[in-house]
Amino acid sequence: MKSSRSDLARKAALQTGKILLGLYQSGDRTGFLKKDQTLVTEADRAADKTIQEMILGEFPGDQILSEEGSTIFPNSQHAWIIDPLDGTVNFSRGLDYWGVSIAHLENGRPQAAALYFPVTDELFTAVQGGGAFLNGQPLKVFEDFDEDLFPIFVHCSRMHKLYRVSLPYKNRSLGAAAYHLCLIANNKAVLAFESTVRIWDFAASWLIIKEAGGTIEPFGDLQPFPAEPGTDYHKIPFPIIAAASKEVVDQARKNIIQK
Repeated sequence: MKSSRSDLARKAALQTGKILLGLYQSGDRTGFLKKDQTLVTEADRAADKTIQEMILGEFPGDQILSEEGSTIFPNSQHAWIIDPLDGTVNFSRGLDYWGVSIAHLENGRPQAAALYFPVTDELFTAVQGGGAFLNGQPLKVFEDFDEDLFPIFVHCSRMHKLYRVSLPYKNRSLGAAAYHLCLIANNKAVLAFESTVRIWDFAASWLIIKEAGGTIEPFGDLQPFPAEPGTDYHKIPFPIIAAASKEVVDQARKNIIQK
């Protein structure tokens, strides 16, 4: 019996995550630089192959955009955006914040998402209009954090090079954009800012946050969704901001100023 696309996303994230965890624990983390000077490992490629084979085995007519494959968004009603290993540098250095990110899009908009972070054993899933879940339990952001003594602000390592930032939060940078964004959905962070991510870094987390009741937006004018067929998304860095509420996002915008 054929799976639904949301079920397939979940199964592919879990299966691929377990393969990656085996490589990680065995110390098989050799990497090298691609032409764009980003890191890739053999684990990235093995994960990409696994996910693509699972998708096309169930839905051979669907098309796929992947960080490690074609980065051009296809002209297809049903398309997938995958990051087979988000947090490659962490993975290669033995740091535990990394995972698998899979999003199914219909007519260019996210409809189902699954992200699995194997070391922490956290499986985030969402379906458009059906809510978001962590390990099967519903997610709902807390918009009121006035009693939080140490609200956390997660961000990429490039932020301070590109922006002047003055915000009253504890700062953390864990090296994995998809994980940063999921921290909004499970109330571990109140604000997240990623200054130069690509669409595969946030396509799945975007839906997780939306379905958990949080706010996620492009920081600039360029809208990521609906994704445009024929566009090479490797060439388009997006600044993305996300938070527990629109109020937090609007306040943060006033205090994150491009240099």
